[in-house]
Amino acid sequence: MNVPIGVIPTILGAAVAVGCYAIFVPQSSLMCPVTWRGRRDGPPRVAITFDDGPWPAGTGPILDTLRDLACPATFFVIGANAARWPELVARMHAEGHSVGNHSYDHPHMGVFRRGRYWMDQLRRTDSAIVAAGVPRPTLFRPPIGHKTVRLAMALRATGQRAVTWSRRAADGIPTSTDRILARIVPRARAGDIIVLHDGLEPRAIARPAPRDVSPTVRAVRPMVEGLRARGLAIVPLEELIGVPVGG
Repeated sequence: MNVPIGVIPTILGAAVAVGCYAIFVPQSSLMCPVTWRGRRDGPPRVAITFDDGPWPAGTGPILDTLRDLACPATFFVIGANAARWPELVARMHAEGHSVGNHSYDHPHMGVFRRGRYWMDQLRRTDSAIVAAGVPRPTLFRPPIGHKTVRLAMALRATGQRAVTWSRRAADGIPTSTDRILARIVPRARAGDIIVLHDGLEPRAIARPAPRDVSPTVRAVRPMVEGLRARGLAIVPLEELIGVPVGG
């Protein structure tokens, strides 16, 4: 089959666009099966999830607020942080929250790594979670939502499923409580998986001035109350998507 030379750039451009969508868009399942929201029929429900913990400055106060509000959540923990603060992982589980895998050290360039690397990331994090007395997680959240075929192969080998999100607080960067609330409370819809950040990546923790997580901490109570006032029930992630989180 002869392809006109003038068409080749268009074909290559389309291939690059599809590849970028498959890898970098959190909701894409082209590289890897992904759950990014729950069912939207039935009673209006959402699930709240947190990434990058545990981190004492964020996780502890957030757990206090969730306990006071009797609100369930799922924490996708970084293995290196879980190994450093296992008592916070144990507390998540003891207080009725679910714990998922978020890689061992949250690599930003994981799209270039091989399957053996991802197996190590998954298994080391699972081990840190189990060592804290928590069931081995069945759900994995890809760092930054990026996915590759090699990651998909590692997930198949471990029997874990990728879960991303449909609504994000954008609090992984410096922000304010008001901005977090404006992104979540009026915009949330039935079936949404909401993501916030209770912690920091290991490389960020090592910096002289780690990012302040207090805007997220302060946002949790008004966010939960605001969502409930809109008639949205906050349910465990496993209930929203119909997949067990740990076992």
